[in-house]
Amino acid sequence: MALSVTDRTGLAQVLGALTAQASRLAAARGAPVLVSHRERVPWVDPIDAFSWAAELADDRGLWLRPDEGMALVSVDVAHAIEPDAPDRFAAAAAAWRDLLAGALLSGDGPGPALLGGFAFDPARPATPRWRGFPAARLVLPRLMLSLHGRDAWLTVNAVVGQDDDPAAAARQMVETWRAFMAGCPAPPAPRSQPWERGNGTTTNRSPLPELGAGPGVRAAPDWHAAVAAAAAAVRRGELEKVVLARALHVEEPAPFDLDAALRRLRDAYPTCYVFAIARGERVFLGATPERLVRLDEQGVRVASLAGSIRRGATPAEDRALGAALLASAKDRAEHAVVVRAILAALAEHCVDIQAPAEPTLLTVRNVHHLYTPVTARLRDGATLFDLVGRLHPTPAVGGMPRAAALRYIREHEGLDRGWYAAPVGWVDAAGHGEFAVALRSALVAGAEATLFAGCGIMGDSDPEREYAESAVKLRPMLAALGIEEAGTA
Repeated sequence: MALSVTDRTGLAQVLGALTAQASRLAAARGAPVLVSHRERVPWVDPIDAFSWAAELADDRGLWLRPDEGMALVSVDVAHAIEPDAPDRFAAAAAAWRDLLAGALLSGDGPGPALLGGFAFDPARPATPRWRGFPAARLVLPRLMLSLHGRDAWLTVNAVVGQDDDPAAAARQMVETWRAFMAGCPAPPAPRSQPWERGNGTTTNRSPLPELGAGPGVRAAPDWHAAVAAAAAAVRRGELEKVVLARALHVEEPAPFDLDAALRRLRDAYPTCYVFAIARGERVFLGATPERLVRLDEQGVRVASLAGSIRRGATPAEDRALGAALLASAKDRAEHAVVVRAILAALAEHCVDIQAPAEPTLLTVRNVHHLYTPVTARLRDGATLFDLVGRLHPTPAVGGMPRAAALRYIREHEGLDRGWYAAPVGWVDAAGHGEFAVALRSALVAGAEATLFAGCGIMGDSDPEREYAESAVKLRPMLAALGIEEAGTA
């Protein structure tokens, strides 16, 4: 239920009236009512806002597309959706639909939205490393900062039950709003491009040393053997493709500077999705080039990304490496598997599905990818969560056939991926939103970090080459965390 608040007599009065009405509606409905109010606010750097939010709450989130000038920053939790049902995506859609039923929405600009993600494989037992990151967790924050170019809005949310004190709920909303606005750092001096920042990246491209394996992290020789075994399984016809991930565990004398890490990722990967989900001391962050799915007025957009090669040290070498990737039979076959699976997954919920016949290169700072964009239109009655559930995991991060590949990963990978290679993103009250595949990422807890990378294994995969490719994929997070040297395990 949308409310037009024209009498701006103050935030406290507006929220007091909304929560009082919500309390009456909750009593009549026998269910809690969402109250959401938004207003324009001065522009602020989203990474500054995310960092400052640590003073207010343990639960925070950041979603950033530097090249599009778009960001979301979530602060604290008004309501969390954590379905553990077998179909967690459908359960999340139903819970969001129920929460929006009868909602009181006030103000102009972006309305309430969920921000969060999912675990890669809920059937795999979780380890303590991923405590706080369950099979699914989508947060309606107490506060959400939405940035589009130089426009900024702040949304405050509360869920009011029939037994709640509406005046107390309004006071908490006002206090949260004022605390955030009072302490949030002032924006930088105006720029023609406010999202472009100074370069904070490292440029070291020397071969990566072997880092400590750490608890639950496989040493390099074991991973080589796992790749060889997976390639043999593909050759025997047990699988068409399977993706194996590996991790590096790093410990430093002092806690990692996550503010600096996020700035480095934003500077170095402006076309990627930069994200961070904080649960207390644990923060899952990264910069992924891979969109799982976007749904908006333009329809459905999916990115097929599979097949990779490093960048060259010179323009000539870089062009040669890109050409070699486009000509690689192994990488083209791996890519074709992913495109075919995406087209099949979209067919259930979409019409007018289109994809180019040939892939192109998608190039980021340190790697070339084979890339095929796929577009479609959503069928009536389908949701963004339907698409996420059908697409995840794509063969780019799981394998093909899906069930056999997931079973093989559970039995042979030897790694709790947690939220790595899983959907992270957001959805708004209109059902629009975007989820990306959480690649090029790390789970950081104080002075410890676990970094993840994976490779698609085909029948002709070479363990040494796959290991080298995974090392290239680890570079973004190593550089972001400021790790340029490390001892041998």
